[in-house]
Amino acid sequence: MKKNVWFQWTLCACIALFVTEATAAEDVKDFYRGKRMTMLVQYSPGGTFDLRARWVARHLPALTGAKAIVRNLPGGGGVAGYNRLYRLPPDGLSLLTAHTKLVAFDLFGRKGVKYDYDKFEYLGRVIRTNTALLVRKDLPSDIEGLRKMKRIRIGASSPFNEGLIAEMFDLPITIVPGYGGSAERIAAIMRGELDVTTASISTGLRLADRVNIAFAFVKDHRAPDVPDLTELKAKEPWRSYALSFSDIFGTVVTSPGVPEARQRFLSASLKKITGLKAAQEEADKLKLVVEWTGPDELRKTLKPFLSLDAETTKKLKHVIERKYVGKLK
Repeated sequence: MKKNVWFQWTLCACIALFVTEATAAEDVKDFYRGKRMTMLVQYSPGGTFDLRARWVARHLPALTGAKAIVRNLPGGGGVAGYNRLYRLPPDGLSLLTAHTKLVAFDLFGRKGVKYDYDKFEYLGRVIRTNTALLVRKDLPSDIEGLRKMKRIRIGASSPFNEGLIAEMFDLPITIVPGYGGSAERIAAIMRGELDVTTASISTGLRLADRVNIAFAFVKDHRAPDVPDLTELKAKEPWRSYALSFSDIFGTVVTSPGVPEARQRFLSASLKKITGLKAAQEEADKLKLVVEWTGPDELRKTLKPFLSLDAETTKKLKHVIERKYVGKLK
């Protein structure tokens, strides 16, 4: 008798939980239906992040029932956009595709930062970007060959991965900041002003007639012969820092404090975009690599930074922002 009572009680509890969750899910759908969502872009129109944001904004309404617009908020290398999202109401109606520097700006005490990177809500990543080192055609494209050069001039808009690459492989790198995006740096390589640059492996493959790909951060099925950081035995802890920073790139975040039910709904909707035929076809035309990474996995990438002590953070900042920086062009 007691077993039957226990079974009935457990069954009722499970049914009640299921009904509660189903009701909550329907309430969330009702909340978003007809609302206006905003994809914030922390850079000017026309760049990589603007392209990604508009791709998401075009396909998100079909899955959420909300309308979607894109709003560009350039300033401070992305700081203005991050600050704005951090201050917005926690309603889940504003999203932003984060750059690696979302974490770095806060971690290194960048001037003007008014947010805590760990308090944003991380929803997932729908597009993967694999960073690569692109080399001028007449120069060695293997690590040993590059290591023997007297100096390697690497262009940057603002220094970041370049110092980590120098530390990982003991390369004689001089960072030349002041350049714009990858297109401008590739043009500088063609003019002989630069020797190498970091960019996405997609850029390297697209411009294979102009540059060689020395390596990519992670293995890429589109270029199976290009080595990655594991195959090249890059030095620790610099390899771990580079990979952790890289994993943050392209993560979709929203304001701190958004209700958990809405976070789950947004994450599920973003994941569904990766399965839409129309979205995939458009991504192929735009040379975007569609790949889903969930919020729990992305949260793990923050752990190495959350545990850094002040001295290690200072050293990391020095390597990234100062140690290898040469003169402005």
